[in-house]
Amino acid sequence: MLTYLFWTAVSFFSGSVMYSYLIPKVFYRKDITRISKDGNPGCGNVFTCVGIPCGILCLLLELAKGAVPVWLALRYLSPDNPMFAGVMAAPALGHAFSPMLKNRGGKAIAVTFGTYIGLCPHSLLLFLLAIPFVFFSTALRINPHSLRVMTSYLVTLCIAVFLESRPALLLGAAIITAAVIYRHLGDYLHREKRQYSIYLFSIRLFGHETQDNGFSHSGKA
Repeated sequence: MLTYLFWTAVSFFSGSVMYSYLIPKVFYRKDITRISKDGNPGCGNVFTCVGIPCGILCLLLELAKGAVPVWLALRYLSPDNPMFAGVMAAPALGHAFSPMLKNRGGKAIAVTFGTYIGLCPHSLLLFLLAIPFVFFSTALRINPHSLRVMTSYLVTLCIAVFLESRPALLLGAAIITAAVIYRHLGDYLHREKRQYSIYLFSIRLFGHETQDNGFSHSGKA
């Protein structure tokens, strides 16, 4: 039990290091929580507000802070143990509720993908998340971005119920899904004002949106 608690703490600490906030602030003197539209300390805003090289570096670090502790934990722990759900969810929780930013963390997308990378080959969750993301960004495109993310995570969790054989990993995925939806729901309800549109490729099927509320047809938040 202590071993699981130790790795949960390690994973949470790893996730709570906000590279996408620290690197632009230290090396570029830019606070992306102040200069970005949504104030999110994530690598997406680094690409937009700082530049591609810094964005790539931050993206890799955000992936690594989820992948590395989970991958290392699997060397010592069993993914069949229910307590492994805490180890698995801890990087996303650390990022979403980072003590470094007084619990005002990021939206935990990159760190989720990192966590699922760390689970390979023990789980198909990486592919189960990637496929809905691509599908709802291209074939059946959902705007705005926050609604697209929440839909992708919920669909992934529903599919995982049938395809993920380890209850601990399914529980971990459920905790991560809840954290990500919590971090995106405020954007959708307030900044994006509950508007939505669904496109089949370039053909608009239904929905309603305006161009003055902080998002456009591209869904970029």
